[in-house]
Amino acid sequence: MLKKMISSKAGVILLAAVLIFSGCNTQPKVKQDKGTNSKGQTSSVEVEVFDAVKFKDQIVEVFKTAPKLSEFVNLINEVGVTYMLELTVPPENAEKYITVYDQCLAVGMYDFDVLYAKAYNRQDIVAQLFPVQKNLIGKIGLEKELAAMKKYDGWFKRNQGKSDSLDAVVSDIMNEVSKNYHSGERAGVYALFSVSANVEGLYILTQTALMAKDKAKILDLIGKQRERVKTSCQLLEIMSGDKNVTPIFEKMKPILAYFTDDKPFTEKKLTEVAPLIEQMRKGFEK
Repeated sequence: MLKKMISSKAGVILLAAVLIFSGCNTQPKVKQDKGTNSKGQTSSVEVEVFDAVKFKDQIVEVFKTAPKLSEFVNLINEVGVTYMLELTVPPENAEKYITVYDQCLAVGMYDFDVLYAKAYNRQDIVAQLFPVQKNLIGKIGLEKELAAMKKYDGWFKRNQGKSDSLDAVVSDIMNEVSKNYHSGERAGVYALFSVSANVEGLYILTQTALMAKDKAKILDLIGKQRERVKTSCQLLEIMSGDKNVTPIFEKMKPILAYFTDDKPFTEKKLTEVAPLIEQMRKGFEK
């Protein structure tokens, strides 16, 4: 089990601080109501709010060693498993994500789903998800990323049916956006993107494995995701001072326990960990 890197802050802890206070150098504070006394007077006290900027260096360090999402998707394709559209997040679900916190989780899941569809040359799915992603990123307020995606607006209209072009443009978009992971800007937002994308991938992989007749190759691939699970858990631990992230971190810890050694990943482990991953991912989906 990972050693606790930060302790939960007392009082009100809001994910909004990840976004609203991302440019501040000091720990922001809010007033918390302490109640009303016998004279009807209301008292309050200032308490610290979780600020991801305080931990941005730790988050960036994790990103430097984290396995790439695109490599994960390609390996899933290479082991010969069938594309499972029904396991992905439907495009129409995007409107159900109202809070910035939920929108961040949605972006991560759709990130994986775009790469997953691209790996299997499902241009129709990529074309559906591209505007969904752009809309969510706009709502979150990521101006650089939105500008990067807008550059490719016309491409989808001009290049339908060209698989090579599809592969190149999606890779270009993802590479351009992922550069910001290492910049330290909006570190908390990108941490949530990364975690939910990896959870989406692990969910699809383990659910596919449960349905597969020949599980040998796919079990081997699951077992090789130790660093992916570990770095996701590290990001959640860094962010666990946020009340929204704490329950996700608690759900990730028992999953990590199945990826702590080099022993072969068995079918028994699969049947035990798959429901844990499914529960975590279902908690993200609306």
